[in-house]
Amino acid sequence: MGTLVRIILIFIIIYYAFRLIGRYLFPYLLKNQVEKMQKKQEQAQQDFVNKQRSEEGKVTINHKADKNGNNKDNNQRGEYVDYEEIK
Repeated sequence: MGTLVRIILIFIIIYYAFRLIGRYLFPYLLKNQVEKMQKKQEQAQQDFVNKQRSEEGKVTINHKADKNGNNKDNNQRGEYVDYEEIK
């Protein structure tokens, strides 16, 4: 009978410990994570705006040929498939 009381007492102590931790520690951790995510988002937005401003009106063409003179971009685009439109 003493073992059952000890187990129940341990469960009660664990329950109240989790309530105490949950009340103070979890909101603190959640707040820190939200602040980190907000800073990341603001930085990404700022980077996008800066990149957009610097490249406005600028045209670039990339020609990347390998040693054989073949264009590497053609391999990445896939194969062209001819089709007929059916109405």
